[in-house]
Amino acid sequence: MESIKKYDLHKYDHSKLHFELNHAWPYFDKNRAKATKPHRHSFFQVIWFKQSGRHYIDYEVINHPANTVFLINKNQVHHFCSDSVNEGYLFHFNEIFIMKYAPDLLERFSVSLFNEIGGNQVLLPEEESTKLEAITTFILSELESKDFFYNDLVFYHFQTLLLNLERHRKKQVADFELSPDYSLAVAYKKLVIAQLDKFHSIDQYANELNIGSKKLIRVCKKILLDTPANIVKQLKILEAKRMLSNQKVSIKEVGYALGFDQSTYFTKYFKKETGITPKEFQRSIL
Repeated sequence: MESIKKYDLHKYDHSKLHFELNHAWPYFDKNRAKATKPHRHSFFQVIWFKQSGRHYIDYEVINHPANTVFLINKNQVHHFCSDSVNEGYLFHFNEIFIMKYAPDLLERFSVSLFNEIGGNQVLLPEEESTKLEAITTFILSELESKDFFYNDLVFYHFQTLLLNLERHRKKQVADFELSPDYSLAVAYKKLVIAQLDKFHSIDQYANELNIGSKKLIRVCKKILLDTPANIVKQLKILEAKRMLSNQKVSIKEVGYALGFDQSTYFTKYFKKETGITPKEFQRSIL
């Protein structure tokens, strides 16, 4: 079994723009061997598929219609499906690209776009596709010309594109809004992810968020469509699957990283939630 590769964008080189825009099909065709295998990135991705097809995200193949935009969060496992057309655009960017120009937008977009709540995709209406096509064409032109202030113009037009995606995601995802409840749900997910090596009670999580446990339960059910306890299980299992995909990491190490003192406890936990053992999962993705 091959380990899940993790790719970076201009790592340690702060002279770069930390933003890339490519035509999806030529990029996919050039990198087919890598792109069709599960992998993850230390940066954000926006993938706009102009035609219908399939895409693989976190162990699920998603069938999508034309003009679907996928919002791939950092460290999500995904790959391109070779039986799809894969025509469109591929945007890559690091946090520092946003922070250089508008630090407050990084947190905003992590809440509104790159949070994995309600799905990873946005379906563009025809008129919106035309608008975003024009913005994308302008960005491509600036990246090619590298004329005076091109980097600033690239950012501001890409910001416009993200804001348009935010607006359409708000219309398409149930209960999507930049509200206190929505922000709290995202904050809870971030808190759980940051402490996946711990087992806390719901009261402890609520205390860290400065709210009562009843409010946390209400918000999770409303926004995340599940209980806080089940969200913890889902995130632990997802991270376990990501780690188990790396042949160099033992089951014992995965269990320890997720807060289990003994690998047998982790194996029982994993099997209870997935129906198979960690070893069986590893074999299934050979």
